[in-house]
Amino acid sequence: MDVQDCEYYEARAKDVNLEDITSSEQNAAILARLRDNDPTFTSISIEDRPQDESDFVVHEGDSMGWLGYFVGRSKQVKELHIFSFPDNLKIDAFLRGLGHNRSIQSLHINIDLGEHLQSLCSFLRHNNNLSDLTFEHSIGLQCARNIAVLLGQQSSLKYLSFEDNNLGDGIFVEIATALSTQPQIEELNLFSSNIGRNGCVALGNALDGMRNPNLATLYLDHNGIDDEGLHALVEGLRKCRKLTSLRLSGNRLITGAGLRSLSTLLQSEHCRLEHLGVEQTNMDNDGVAVLAAGLARLPTLKKLDLASNHIGDQGLQALVGGLVNYCNIEHLRLAWNVFSVSGLNSLVELVKRATILKSLNVCGNAVDDEGLQCLVEGIVNCCSLQTLHLSGNHLITAVGLRSIAPFFQSDNCCLVKLELWGVDFGDEGAAALADGLKGNKSLTTLKFTSDGSGITERGWTAFSKLLCDTSSVNNTYLSNHTLERIGGYSMNGTTPDIVEYLTFNKLQKSAAAMCKILVCHPDIDIKPLFQWKLKCLPLVVTWLESARSYLGNVNESTLVFQCRQLSALYKFVRGTPQLAVDGFRGKKIKCIQMMSKKRKLDQTL
Repeated sequence: MDVQDCEYYEARAKDVNLEDITSSEQNAAILARLRDNDPTFTSISIEDRPQDESDFVVHEGDSMGWLGYFVGRSKQVKELHIFSFPDNLKIDAFLRGLGHNRSIQSLHINIDLGEHLQSLCSFLRHNNNLSDLTFEHSIGLQCARNIAVLLGQQSSLKYLSFEDNNLGDGIFVEIATALSTQPQIEELNLFSSNIGRNGCVALGNALDGMRNPNLATLYLDHNGIDDEGLHALVEGLRKCRKLTSLRLSGNRLITGAGLRSLSTLLQSEHCRLEHLGVEQTNMDNDGVAVLAAGLARLPTLKKLDLASNHIGDQGLQALVGGLVNYCNIEHLRLAWNVFSVSGLNSLVELVKRATILKSLNVCGNAVDDEGLQCLVEGIVNCCSLQTLHLSGNHLITAVGLRSIAPFFQSDNCCLVKLELWGVDFGDEGAAALADGLKGNKSLTTLKFTSDGSGITERGWTAFSKLLCDTSSVNNTYLSNHTLERIGGYSMNGTTPDIVEYLTFNKLQKSAAAMCKILVCHPDIDIKPLFQWKLKCLPLVVTWLESARSYLGNVNESTLVFQCRQLSALYKFVRGTPQLAVDGFRGKKIKCIQMMSKKRKLDQTL
């Protein structure tokens, strides 16, 4: 049956029993949804094991021809993922049926289709909606040549990915040559594809041969690119006037000579880069100085990643000198370099001017207490910083963490995440963080290694009191209701009471306060309210009614809560008995006076 043409399936589609052409109820249900053009069925995956209701798991008994036919005629499917295909089943029958589809926008292939790729020609030639094509599997030379042929028949692609393909130069040259006919591509992902000098030369030539290329994003991380390859690539990138994101991280053969070529690109008149990633290269202080000369002419840059590049104090000073004139940087990652306090003094000048800086990462450097104090001077008035990474700076102690308090308590503070992985700050550091975060309304995530930070019960108690001060109802209300995560991943090692308080904090702030009061104050002290006499009674009643909505969050029964309500009202009346009686008498007298006036009016009439 799989070798039949489209007319065969058209003639039998209405009457075919789907259970006869599938191996499982789920597969039959998928074909039914495809046949009926179910508007909610927009994605299908061909898998080796079911993970979702849209996964078609191929076994003996599944007709690939029928699957291809129903996918081909579907007008609703927008995404197709091919993760598995048993060798003994005919792939071509499915791909021929797929050739009739015109709705799919994203095709993800995770297997080596080899010569079967030729059967995709019709699909790629006629589907003008396809914008995303991904190959995520090691492919051979013949497969690469078939892909090159297919690319020549496609004109709607916007995203093309060969991530983790281990292509190598020999195979990639075939593909790069075909790319010269694809000027409409906006994003090209070649992450970890084993591309070296020859591959870069071929890609550079392809880009140079394009007319008005639309390329905006190019990922070349973790390949084998060297200085000559980068030089050839830059020549092609000069044509890409819409390029906004370039990643070259993990290419350890790139040295200062290659960075000099990159710097010329950054200084070119039409360069509009916003994101540059050059981490884990053979960069040093001299290399970063060369790169900084180009960055000094790039006002569009928003995100810069220079982690793991052996940048010292001298290199950081040069980098700051290049960036300081254009303070549009939003994300700066300088993790795992070798600068110290001297370099941080230079960085502070940049941070003070970077008024829209959102993320700063200085993990794994030689930052100590003095360096942290210096850094805080730069960020204390920064009203945009949302994420601060300080992990791996083993020299930071409680003294340095205490210096962050002015930033936490500043009206300008909008920090949402602070990471301190690998910092052994101990109980004193925990207390310093807890004290500093009193009154803070922005930080939601505080990450550190729970079992490697040196915190004992005393340190966890400080965090617990920060989240819920049980000394009085008022102090509980004024506690921190913003933090949602403290400690490691999944909060392993975080004490149960803190986990409970953090769970409450994920509710609305007023609700978090209510839940903590309900849990920690089963017998609410009403005496502090007596000074306002009966004016507070309606507020107490309203608060208790609002708190009823959160009984499920605190695992309290309605009966217990009703007893709590009655107890609170009883205490209020008992504490102000004369006011309650006077209030009752006054109301009764008022009613009598109104009735007397009414009688006199009736007698007059």
